[in-house]
Amino acid sequence: MGPPGSSVEAVLLAESDTHNPNGLSRHEVTHNTIRCYRSQWRSFVAWATARSIPAVPAQPEHIAAYLAERFEQHGHKPATLRVAAAAIAYVHSSCGLPNPCNHQDVKRTLRGATRVAGKAQKQAKGLTADALDAIEATACRPRLGKNGRRESAHAAARRGSVDIALVRLMRDALLRVSECAALTWSDIETVPDGSGRLLIRRSKTDPDGEGAVLFVSPQTMAALASIRNGAPAELRVFALSPNQISLRIKKAAVAAGLGDGFSGHSPRVGMAQDLARIGVELPSLMTAGRWRSPTMPAHYTRNETADRGAVAQFYNHLRSSREPSRTA
Repeated sequence: MGPPGSSVEAVLLAESDTHNPNGLSRHEVTHNTIRCYRSQWRSFVAWATARSIPAVPAQPEHIAAYLAERFEQHGHKPATLRVAAAAIAYVHSSCGLPNPCNHQDVKRTLRGATRVAGKAQKQAKGLTADALDAIEATACRPRLGKNGRRESAHAAARRGSVDIALVRLMRDALLRVSECAALTWSDIETVPDGSGRLLIRRSKTDPDGEGAVLFVSPQTMAALASIRNGAPAELRVFALSPNQISLRIKKAAVAAGLGDGFSGHSPRVGMAQDLARIGVELPSLMTAGRWRSPTMPAHYTRNETADRGAVAQFYNHLRSSREPSRTA
């Protein structure tokens, strides 16, 4: 195997750690983050192994070369590269090693990729209240299946009812797809006025599992009741993976004539935009969406809040000051 610290031993250590779930899951990160880091780490180990260089401890210049190759040759986005770097940093931290991604070589590579690609990432279209209306009006119409056959009216009604309940709940609670996929019927409670309370047990921004209780409208509770069919409390509400949730929303949007660009993130973005449009301020919006930083909600709602900015206020003031005074 070679002496301690040799590149061969380091690579073997990296491969062993990759397949050791306890080595990663004992730390305070969510299951989805663990899964993402594991995938990114395996990619880096494969790249390093093919070049006979150590993955643990990794050299900053090797990480920079790896990230640059992914960007230049494979077209990976800066956001994906940042996740890859985070995974490498995480494994080193778990092994008690210094973080090689703090080196300027790595940081320069990430900054360069961001500059070339353009900082504005492609944002999912917001599934707003108007878009919801369009989906509700069309969701239960029969569609062509993969086999080229059209759904029966019964099958279409059943699928469409699930689509409507899914989109409604994700909008009401500004759910991430991972949060939605994890929900069970025991997480939803009906209150006397017909509305509901939804318990989010754990999320991306709540790795300690403190939980959050969210409002669900009476209309959404009715949509959920229509698809439950006596399901026991411990069953998952939608029994769909995050990818399946995203695909259903995309298909529902296309069938409604809304076009492409929608994803599993669209209900969350759309509700944030609707809230900003009626004047909900950023701190309240952050609470509703369980954001820890104002960066993303501010980005999603920048069009809706532009008319409340300083320049808009100036012109509103100017217009009101020039209006002729009205006498009683």
